[in-house]
Amino acid sequence: MLPNAGIEMKGWRVSVLRVVFKILVGVVFGAASVVALAPLLAAVVGEKPVGAVVVLCVVILLAASAPNIRRAFGRGFLCLGAAVFALPLSTMILSGVVASEAISMATDSEKAMTGFGGAVAGGLMTGVAGFIGFFFGSILLLIGLILSLGGRREVIVVMADNASSRGGGKQEPKA
Repeated sequence: MLPNAGIEMKGWRVSVLRVVFKILVGVVFGAASVVALAPLLAAVVGEKPVGAVVVLCVVILLAASAPNIRRAFGRGFLCLGAAVFALPLSTMILSGVVASEAISMATDSEKAMTGFGGAVAGGLMTGVAGFIGFFFGSILLLIGLILSLGGRREVIVVMADNASSRGGGKQEPKA
């Protein structure tokens, strides 16, 4: 056995562990994103799990393709923040679908009150989801942006010499 074989194998193991950890990060944030998008998925897709699987796979692919673990966490937080930020919209769509189904099942004498109840309940659910979604979604998006784009930034300032910065190279005597 060559002496370098152990070092190369160790680097290979570390890279495999990084990929596995990034996939695990994608699974966790993908599952949380699916939970946040559950009202929208229930209203649009129904009982089929196609939408949940697509969202989960997209988040896993985004996290697994990140160049490092910090960026994988950043991409996960960005996906989760976008899903939570969209919570009021998805709740409004779900409450509209539920109110429409309730009105269609009501008798003629109950349709007006069913519509009023659906509108009030949908408005209250959307309001609560709006407060939660905008507050927590903004925090999660901010964390995601910091993790994805953050890092050490260097600013190099080039100072001009005094003669050229005062215009024309003339220096006036100090009094």
